[in-house]
Amino acid sequence: MLDFLRKRKRSWIITFLLGLIIVVFIAFYGGSKYQDQGAPNVAEVNGDVISQREFALQYQKTLERYRELLKGSLTPEMLKSLNLKNTLLEELIQKRLVLQEAQTLGLTASDEELMDAIGQVREFHVAGRFNKERYLQLLRANRLTPGEFEEEQRQQLTIQRLYGIILDSTRVTDEEMRERYRFEREKINLQYVRLPVSDAIPEVKLSEDEIKKFYDRNKEMLKEPLQLQVEYLSYPFDRFAAGAQVSEKEIEDYYQANRDSKFRKPKELKLRYVSIRVPPGADAKQQEDARARANRVVAEARAGKDFAQLAKQFSDDASAAKGGDLGWATQGQLPPQLATVFGMAKGEVSDVIETPGRLQVGKVEDSREEKSGTLKELTPEIARSLKTEKGKREAAKIADRDREKMLTGNDLAKIAQESGVAVNVTPWFSSGQVLPEIGQNQEFYKNAFALGPKDVSPVVEGNSAYYLLKIKERKEPAVPPLETVRPNVEKGLKESKAYEIVVQKANGLLDQLKKEKDLAKLAAQNGLKVEETGWFLRNTPQLPKIGELPDLRSGVTLSAEKPIADKVLTQKDVVYIMAFKGSQGADMERFESEKEALEKQALAETRQQVLQKFIEGLKSKAKIQIHAGVLEAD
Repeated sequence: MLDFLRKRKRSWIITFLLGLIIVVFIAFYGGSKYQDQGAPNVAEVNGDVISQREFALQYQKTLERYRELLKGSLTPEMLKSLNLKNTLLEELIQKRLVLQEAQTLGLTASDEELMDAIGQVREFHVAGRFNKERYLQLLRANRLTPGEFEEEQRQQLTIQRLYGIILDSTRVTDEEMRERYRFEREKINLQYVRLPVSDAIPEVKLSEDEIKKFYDRNKEMLKEPLQLQVEYLSYPFDRFAAGAQVSEKEIEDYYQANRDSKFRKPKELKLRYVSIRVPPGADAKQQEDARARANRVVAEARAGKDFAQLAKQFSDDASAAKGGDLGWATQGQLPPQLATVFGMAKGEVSDVIETPGRLQVGKVEDSREEKSGTLKELTPEIARSLKTEKGKREAAKIADRDREKMLTGNDLAKIAQESGVAVNVTPWFSSGQVLPEIGQNQEFYKNAFALGPKDVSPVVEGNSAYYLLKIKERKEPAVPPLETVRPNVEKGLKESKAYEIVVQKANGLLDQLKKEKDLAKLAAQNGLKVEETGWFLRNTPQLPKIGELPDLRSGVTLSAEKPIADKVLTQKDVVYIMAFKGSQGADMERFESEKEALEKQALAETRQQVLQKFIEGLKSKAKIQIHAGVLEAD
């Protein structure tokens, strides 16, 4: 590999999406070069250190991205399941290894290449040209120095250069694509017998010793999560809005300020449509057939045939069952390609409209012209809106005042009485549960689980009220006594033992099938029913009548040459024995029309495999030391 890379390194031209790298870096990599000389290292890669500070900064940025993505619903349990720390460490180790290899091969990006790359980033341009002040301004906004940013960009350029050399030679031959097409587009039919785990449960007998051992082995799963009971004051907006006064001038001013933005109703059309699919990579004949169907719809609709019936007959969209009824829609609610229908009159049928992957025909069934409500018509609505807004402001003011009283230790009941609000107490709840009286208010739950024993929450806004929270009582995570969870333990143990019994039985039957080659005979001898999946493509993620099987995620490989599965296939509560029934060969006449898309997919997968093998090779030769204690520390 090294000799090959040395021969090819000068011929490679750097090609990558600079803008994407810059954006990803600013969002994720900023600040990675700070070092804390006093902190222990997280890992060493061939003597190159990954410091605790570097890791912590990267982890914090990753965490912030997930928090933003999940909008406050990232719980400790979810965080644990994501395994972010170990994933991040693996990424940092891989990055170190690739950079070390690139440096060994003399592929480090030069100053000239670095400046050229940065100069091409549009975010740093003013009037179409790189602007140094803009560049420095953006770095300051992201708390980066030019040295830190440029070093990280140099590393990214270097990695891209090495990857480019490796992938430059990756090819997929025409014969490989044909074989892949032949395999993936072939339809097969499987026969199978199913052995439900539930059938074996009556056979299971449990001893007290087994129950206790199962309980001990599964204590972590049985552990009850942290639970809270929260006291809170509620400040309903409508309660404070009830006494609010709104003048005629306020109503008129609000109307004038919002007449165009809030009170103008845009033109609406009541539409039906026919949607005809054009398959990806469709050949000329398929395209002509689709257009002929669409033109027939236009002709028959304009001749007076019921459009709803045409939609049911010709449309292959989900709306066909409803006669293509789209309901009322404004221009902004339709795809840009369909916007032309807004120039049509009631009862008019459109020409054929081309949209990505489809041909559409629309009919205007009815229309409502643009209209702005009058002040007189809208006065009651505006008055309600203004009263609600005033009530909300008053509720916020009272809640802020009461929070100050709570912080100084005033009695909660007394504060509530003075403000005319209620003291509420939640039932016990854990992270992820939704309280009916609170609903899907993530800020409420987020603040509740962040509170200490004597803390008072900030004012939390809900859909119809503000809240102030205090912890009333807290139950720490704990494993309940065996007697409390005995029914669940016994149920889980029975299901586990039943699963083992069924798998053992299925393996015995499979061994017999491999000798006799006759699934129908085997099923008859054992009182089982043979079923068939029906025809499906080999790489279908879910088998007809069965669903997803983890062992078949990469596709079904059974064939006439290899008709019996190597092992039994399992779901949570069913075990399957499968055999090949028949196949329908791929339509190779369509290969050429789909070849381009297939080549892109095959090349992307092959490149991914090449890079993975390359990194695995680097890891196998590397000296990597991970300080797990530092990694596990909070």
